[in-house]
Amino acid sequence: MDSGTLGPLASRRNVLVALLLTALIAGGLIMVYVPSDGHKPVIKLDDCQWASLWVNNAIAEFIIEKGYGYPVEIVAMTIHEMMEALPKGEIDLTMEVWKAGKIDWYNEQIEKGSIVSLGMTFEAGPQFYMIPKWVAEQYNIKTVFDMKDHWELFKDPQDPSKGMFISGIIGWACTEINVVKLESYGLTKYYNLITPGSSAAMEAALARAQVDHQPVFAYYWAPTALMGAYDWHILEEPPYTDEVWEKVMAAVADESLRPIDEACAWDSHPIDKVAHKGLLEKAPDVVEMLRKMGVGLEPLNKILAWAKENDVEDWEEAAIHYLQNYEDRWKTWVTPEAYEGIKKALEEVSG
Repeated sequence: MDSGTLGPLASRRNVLVALLLTALIAGGLIMVYVPSDGHKPVIKLDDCQWASLWVNNAIAEFIIEKGYGYPVEIVAMTIHEMMEALPKGEIDLTMEVWKAGKIDWYNEQIEKGSIVSLGMTFEAGPQFYMIPKWVAEQYNIKTVFDMKDHWELFKDPQDPSKGMFISGIIGWACTEINVVKLESYGLTKYYNLITPGSSAAMEAALARAQVDHQPVFAYYWAPTALMGAYDWHILEEPPYTDEVWEKVMAAVADESLRPIDEACAWDSHPIDKVAHKGLLEKAPDVVEMLRKMGVGLEPLNKILAWAKENDVEDWEEAAIHYLQNYEDRWKTWVTPEAYEGIKKALEEVSG
């Protein structure tokens, strides 16, 4: 068939395809994002500076770039900045929302429709107060209230009149919550609350105390390599209730309510992936993958421990180690085409 005959036929086919796509899009059956330059848009994730998030970001980045062809940008920020940026679409995705410290914000933004939960990244992540296990056993320390009688074990080198409590870093919701909780427990009379400059500095201080066999009192959480590397005693607190937690959070928001008459342990919520609503149109194929993506608490603990043991500082290495060892998990999240792209990239980095 000559080109003169082919041209009109092709043209008619193109018109029919265009009409069909227009009808589908108008009917809401297909969501299409077409960037002005013809390239796939950048997907922005937050980096709020803790190890499990670094690993989850790196896993998501590898899959999204190698499997789906979208460039990924990781943006360093505080938790408060993330809470401002995500509803505005200044970032597209956070891989870990710890709802216990921000449940009102979460519920409000979900109700407004500005953000969308894409399901669990890993099972409930506990938060707690801890001391080395040997300290707890030697001095018979069981509860958070027992810490009043043993503050001298944990003396603050900068202020020996009080003990030292290592809290979260500046900008974390837990850091403000710790002020309210420890004040309610009567511990701020005995302890100075220290805020490390980074999560790495916090981890280093706690690991050094264990290696040097020194008492240390701190807030911490799981999953983390630190919890797997050393023996810790988690201090008992009054059990979580909605009523008491509302008091805690109200006092975080309004200092005039402090001190409150009671506090309680954190509730344990599954840790979710949460996206700005615009990501559903911007990258629907990535959203579909994220809805299926569950990294898992135990695999994450193992990857963090592996990274610590091998002095891994490039978190892409941790992501690659995860993808090489948990293919049975991630293969179920992705399309066949994305799977082939990810496998090819893994083979290339493996040499």
